[in-house]
Amino acid sequence: MSLKHLAASTALAVCTLSVQAYNVGGATQSLISNSGEWAWDGSFLTGFRTALENPANFGPAGIVNRAINTVDMAVVDSTTLAGLDMFVGTWVENGQAAGFTTAVRDFFLAGGDLFLLQDDSSHDALGTALGISTTVSTGSVSNGGAPLFDGAFGIATNVTQHYAIGQLSEAAILANNGRVGGRNVEGQVTSAYWRAGEYAPGAGSLFIIADIDMIATTTACGLASCGADYLAMNSNAIYALNTFSFLQGNGGNPVPVPGTLVLAGSALLLLRGLQRKAP
Repeated sequence: MSLKHLAASTALAVCTLSVQAYNVGGATQSLISNSGEWAWDGSFLTGFRTALENPANFGPAGIVNRAINTVDMAVVDSTTLAGLDMFVGTWVENGQAAGFTTAVRDFFLAGGDLFLLQDDSSHDALGTALGISTTVSTGSVSNGGAPLFDGAFGIATNVTQHYAIGQLSEAAILANNGRVGGRNVEGQVTSAYWRAGEYAPGAGSLFIIADIDMIATTTACGLASCGADYLAMNSNAIYALNTFSFLQGNGGNPVPVPGTLVLAGSALLLLRGLQRKAP
Protein backbone atom coordinates (compact mmCIF):
# COMPACT_ATOMS: atom_id res chain seq x y z
CA MET A 1 0.00 0.00 0.00
CA SER A 2 1.40 3.43 -0.95
CA LEU A 3 1.67 6.24 1.54
CA LYS A 4 -0.98 8.11 -0.46
CA HIS A 5 -3.41 5.24 -0.15
CA LEU A 6 -2.57 4.81 3.53
CA ALA A 7 -3.31 8.47 4.24
CA ALA A 8 -6.61 8.32 2.36
CA SER A 9 -7.68 5.18 4.18
CA THR A 10 -6.74 6.65 7.55
CA ALA A 11 -8.75 9.81 6.87
CA LEU A 12 -11.76 7.73 5.94
CA ALA A 13 -11.48 5.62 9.07
CA VAL A 14 -11.19 8.69 11.29
CA CYS A 15 -14.24 10.32 9.68
CA THR A 16 -16.36 7.26 10.35
CA LEU A 17 -15.36 7.09 14.02
CA SER A 18 -17.61 9.17 16.28
CA VAL A 19 -18.09 9.58 19.99
CA GLN A 20 -21.51 8.43 21.13
CA ALA A 21 -23.75 11.25 22.32
CA TYR A 22 -24.29 11.66 26.05
CA ASN A 23 -27.97 11.23 26.89
CA VAL A 24 -29.40 13.33 29.73
CA GLY A 25 -32.97 12.84 30.93
CA GLY A 26 -35.34 14.25 33.50
CA ALA A 27 -38.93 13.93 34.64
CA THR A 28 -41.57 15.94 32.79
CA GLN A 29 -44.46 17.99 34.15
CA SER A 30 -46.83 15.12 33.40
CA LEU A 31 -45.01 13.06 36.04
CA ILE A 32 -44.06 15.78 38.54
CA SER A 33 -46.95 18.21 38.08
CA ASN A 34 -46.19 20.19 41.25
CA SER A 35 -42.78 21.19 39.85
CA GLY A 36 -44.39 23.52 37.31
CA GLU A 37 -41.90 25.30 35.04
CA TRP A 38 -39.02 23.83 37.08
CA ALA A 39 -39.75 20.35 35.69
CA TRP A 40 -37.28 19.06 33.11
CA ASP A 41 -39.57 20.17 30.24
CA GLY A 42 -40.50 23.45 31.95
CA SER A 43 -39.71 26.85 30.49
CA PHE A 44 -37.22 27.74 33.25
CA LEU A 45 -34.90 24.91 32.11
CA THR A 46 -35.22 25.57 28.37
CA GLY A 47 -32.10 27.74 28.28
CA PHE A 48 -30.05 25.13 30.13
CA ARG A 49 -31.15 22.32 27.84
CA THR A 50 -30.59 24.41 24.72
CA ALA A 51 -27.06 25.22 25.88
CA LEU A 52 -26.33 21.54 26.50
CA GLU A 53 -27.49 20.61 22.99
CA ASN A 54 -25.66 23.50 21.30
CA PRO A 55 -22.86 21.91 19.20
CA ALA A 56 -20.70 24.97 19.80
CA ASN A 57 -20.66 23.96 23.47
CA PHE A 58 -20.81 20.15 23.31
CA GLY A 59 -19.94 18.30 20.12
CA PRO A 60 -17.06 17.36 17.81
CA ALA A 61 -16.29 21.03 17.11
CA GLY A 62 -17.44 22.34 20.49
CA ILE A 63 -15.70 23.39 23.67
CA VAL A 64 -16.24 19.85 24.96
CA ASN A 65 -15.82 17.08 22.39
CA ARG A 66 -19.05 15.23 23.06
CA ALA A 67 -22.58 15.89 21.90
CA ILE A 68 -25.39 15.93 24.46
CA ASN A 69 -28.99 14.87 23.86
CA THR A 70 -31.68 15.84 26.37
CA VAL A 71 -34.58 13.43 26.86
CA ASP A 72 -38.07 14.01 28.28
CA MET A 73 -39.21 11.26 30.65
CA ALA A 74 -42.92 10.85 31.35
CA VAL A 75 -41.98 7.60 33.12
CA VAL A 76 -38.89 7.11 35.28
CA ASP A 77 -38.11 3.48 35.98
CA SER A 78 -35.35 0.95 35.39
CA THR A 79 -36.35 0.52 31.74
CA THR A 80 -36.36 4.20 30.79
CA LEU A 81 -33.26 4.96 32.84
CA ALA A 82 -31.35 2.23 30.98
CA GLY A 83 -31.23 4.48 27.91
CA LEU A 84 -29.56 7.37 29.77
CA ASP A 85 -26.04 8.38 30.72
CA MET A 86 -27.33 10.89 33.29
CA PHE A 87 -30.56 11.56 35.16
CA VAL A 88 -31.29 15.11 36.31
CA GLY A 89 -33.37 15.40 39.46
CA THR A 90 -34.97 18.83 39.13
CA TRP A 91 -37.10 20.66 41.72
CA VAL A 92 -39.28 17.69 42.72
CA GLU A 93 -41.51 17.47 45.76
CA ASN A 94 -40.57 14.51 47.94
CA GLY A 95 -44.00 12.93 47.57
CA GLN A 96 -43.85 13.03 43.77
CA ALA A 97 -40.27 11.72 43.76
CA ALA A 98 -41.19 8.74 45.92
CA GLY A 99 -42.34 6.67 42.95
CA PHE A 100 -38.94 6.69 41.26
CA THR A 101 -36.40 7.34 44.03
CA THR A 102 -35.33 3.70 44.30
CA ALA A 103 -34.97 3.30 40.53
CA VAL A 104 -32.81 6.45 40.29
CA ARG A 105 -30.64 5.36 43.22
CA ASP A 106 -30.11 1.94 41.64
CA PHE A 107 -29.30 3.58 38.28
CA PHE A 108 -26.62 5.71 39.94
CA LEU A 109 -25.11 2.88 41.98
CA ALA A 110 -24.88 0.78 38.80
CA GLY A 111 -22.79 3.43 37.03
CA GLY A 112 -25.24 6.06 35.76
CA ASP A 113 -24.42 9.72 36.37
CA LEU A 114 -26.71 11.79 38.58
CA PHE A 115 -27.29 15.55 38.74
CA LEU A 116 -29.45 16.68 41.67
CA LEU A 117 -30.95 20.15 42.09
CA GLN A 118 -32.47 20.23 45.57
CA ASP A 119 -33.54 23.49 47.16
CA ASP A 120 -34.87 22.44 50.55
CA SER A 121 -35.94 19.56 52.76
CA SER A 122 -39.25 19.26 50.89
CA HIS A 123 -37.49 18.73 47.56
CA ASP A 124 -34.50 16.52 48.38
CA ALA A 125 -35.80 12.94 48.37
CA LEU A 126 -33.22 11.74 45.85
CA GLY A 127 -30.31 13.23 47.79
CA THR A 128 -31.69 12.02 51.11
CA ALA A 129 -31.78 8.47 49.70
CA LEU A 130 -28.01 8.85 49.23
CA GLY A 131 -27.43 10.42 52.65
CA ILE A 132 -27.15 14.04 51.41
CA SER A 133 -30.07 16.15 52.59
CA THR A 134 -30.69 19.88 52.19
CA THR A 135 -31.40 22.63 54.72
CA VAL A 136 -31.99 26.37 54.37
CA SER A 137 -29.03 28.64 53.54
CA THR A 138 -28.56 32.39 53.91
CA GLY A 139 -28.81 32.80 50.15
CA SER A 140 -25.61 34.81 49.72
CA VAL A 141 -23.53 34.37 46.54
CA SER A 142 -21.40 31.26 46.05
CA ASN A 143 -17.83 30.85 44.86
CA GLY A 144 -15.30 28.05 44.54
CA GLY A 145 -12.62 26.57 42.34
CA ALA A 146 -12.36 23.76 39.80
CA PRO A 147 -14.27 21.99 38.44
CA LEU A 148 -17.58 23.83 38.94
CA PHE A 149 -16.46 27.44 39.22
CA ASP A 150 -13.34 27.13 37.07
CA GLY A 151 -13.58 24.92 34.01
CA ALA A 152 -13.73 24.69 30.23
CA PHE A 153 -16.42 27.36 29.96
CA GLY A 154 -14.57 29.90 32.07
CA ILE A 155 -14.52 31.20 35.63
CA ALA A 156 -17.76 31.80 37.50
CA THR A 157 -17.87 34.30 40.37
CA ASN A 158 -20.68 35.25 42.72
CA VAL A 159 -23.16 32.62 41.53
CA THR A 160 -26.60 33.56 42.84
CA GLN A 161 -29.41 31.65 44.54
CA HIS A 162 -33.10 32.60 44.28
CA TYR A 163 -36.45 31.79 45.91
CA ALA A 164 -36.08 28.63 48.05
CA ILE A 165 -32.38 28.48 48.90
CA GLY A 166 -30.43 25.55 50.26
CA GLN A 167 -27.18 24.29 51.70
CA LEU A 168 -25.64 20.82 52.04
CA SER A 169 -24.07 19.17 55.06
CA GLU A 170 -20.30 19.15 54.71
CA ALA A 171 -20.08 16.32 57.23
CA ALA A 172 -22.47 14.19 55.15
CA ILE A 173 -20.56 14.98 51.96
CA LEU A 174 -17.22 13.95 53.43
CA ALA A 175 -18.71 10.88 55.12
CA ASN A 176 -19.82 9.71 51.68
CA ASN A 177 -16.44 10.35 50.02
CA GLY A 178 -17.59 13.54 48.31
CA ARG A 179 -15.96 16.87 47.61
CA VAL A 180 -17.18 20.37 48.39
CA GLY A 181 -17.78 22.23 45.12
CA GLY A 182 -18.69 25.71 46.34
CA ARG A 183 -19.55 27.82 49.38
CA ASN A 184 -21.47 30.99 49.98
CA VAL A 185 -20.20 34.03 51.85
CA GLU A 186 -20.96 32.46 55.22
CA GLY A 187 -19.11 29.27 54.30
CA GLN A 188 -22.25 27.19 53.82
CA VAL A 189 -21.82 24.45 51.19
CA THR A 190 -24.00 25.04 48.13
CA SER A 191 -22.60 22.38 45.79
CA ALA A 192 -20.80 19.08 46.00
CA TYR A 193 -19.51 16.49 43.55
CA TRP A 194 -18.24 12.93 43.31
CA ARG A 195 -16.13 11.45 40.52
CA ALA A 196 -17.26 8.12 39.13
CA GLY A 197 -16.66 5.38 41.70
CA GLU A 198 -16.06 7.75 44.62
CA TYR A 199 -19.48 7.54 46.25
CA ALA A 200 -19.35 3.74 46.00
CA PRO A 201 -17.45 1.23 43.84
CA GLY A 202 -19.16 1.06 40.46
CA ALA A 203 -21.29 4.17 41.02
CA GLY A 204 -21.44 6.98 38.47
CA SER A 205 -20.47 10.60 38.96
CA LEU A 206 -22.70 12.75 41.17
CA PHE A 207 -23.39 16.48 41.38
CA ILE A 208 -25.65 18.07 43.98
CA ILE A 209 -26.51 21.76 43.75
CA ALA A 210 -28.55 23.21 46.60
CA ASP A 211 -30.80 25.41 44.45
CA ILE A 212 -32.17 24.70 40.99
CA ASP A 213 -32.19 28.45 40.31
CA MET A 214 -28.41 28.48 40.28
CA ILE A 215 -28.70 26.94 36.81
CA ALA A 216 -32.29 27.69 35.76
CA THR A 217 -33.46 30.84 33.97
CA THR A 218 -36.59 32.15 35.64
CA THR A 219 -38.77 35.20 35.04
CA ALA A 220 -40.77 35.46 38.24
CA CYS A 221 -38.38 37.50 40.38
CA GLY A 222 -39.32 40.97 39.16
CA LEU A 223 -36.32 41.14 36.83
CA ALA A 224 -35.98 40.21 33.17
CA SER A 225 -34.47 36.94 34.34
CA CYS A 226 -32.93 35.35 37.40
CA GLY A 227 -30.21 32.74 37.64
CA ALA A 228 -28.44 31.60 34.49
CA ASP A 229 -28.37 33.58 31.24
CA TYR A 230 -27.12 31.22 28.53
CA LEU A 231 -27.07 33.91 25.84
CA ALA A 232 -24.93 36.37 27.79
CA MET A 233 -23.14 33.45 29.53
CA ASN A 234 -23.19 35.00 32.97
CA SER A 235 -21.50 33.34 35.94
CA ASN A 236 -24.49 31.11 36.73
CA ALA A 237 -24.45 29.77 33.15
CA ILE A 238 -20.68 29.20 33.21
CA TYR A 239 -21.04 27.37 36.52
CA ALA A 240 -23.78 25.12 35.09
CA LEU A 241 -21.94 24.18 31.90
CA ASN A 242 -18.65 23.56 33.71
CA THR A 243 -20.32 20.64 35.49
CA PHE A 244 -20.90 18.90 32.17
CA SER A 245 -17.39 19.76 31.00
CA PHE A 246 -16.07 17.93 34.06
CA LEU A 247 -17.96 14.78 33.03
CA GLN A 248 -15.83 14.38 29.91
CA GLY A 249 -12.83 13.27 31.89
CA ASN A 250 -14.29 12.06 35.17
CA GLY A 251 -17.84 10.85 34.59
CA GLY A 252 -19.06 7.31 34.36
CA ASN A 253 -18.75 7.35 30.56
CA PRO A 254 -15.32 8.78 29.66
CA VAL A 255 -14.83 10.19 26.16
CA PRO A 256 -12.14 8.70 23.88
CA VAL A 257 -9.49 11.25 23.02
CA PRO A 258 -9.63 12.07 19.27
CA GLY A 259 -5.87 11.81 18.89
CA THR A 260 -5.98 8.30 20.33
CA LEU A 261 -8.59 7.26 17.80
CA VAL A 262 -6.49 8.64 14.96
CA LEU A 263 -3.37 6.90 16.20
CA ALA A 264 -5.17 3.59 16.64
CA GLY A 265 -6.74 3.80 13.22
CA SER A 266 -3.44 4.66 11.58
CA ALA A 267 -1.65 1.80 13.30
CA LEU A 268 -4.22 -0.74 12.20
CA LEU A 269 -4.11 0.45 8.62
CA LEU A 270 -0.31 0.43 8.56
CA LEU A 271 -0.27 -3.11 9.95
CA ARG A 272 -2.71 -4.23 7.29
CA GLY A 273 -0.54 -2.69 4.60
CA LEU A 274 2.57 -4.43 5.88
CA GLN A 275 0.75 -7.75 5.99
CA ARG A 276 -0.20 -7.41 2.36
CA LYS A 277 3.40 -6.74 1.40
CA ALA A 278 4.69 -9.76 3.26
CA PRO A 279 5.52 -12.79 1.03
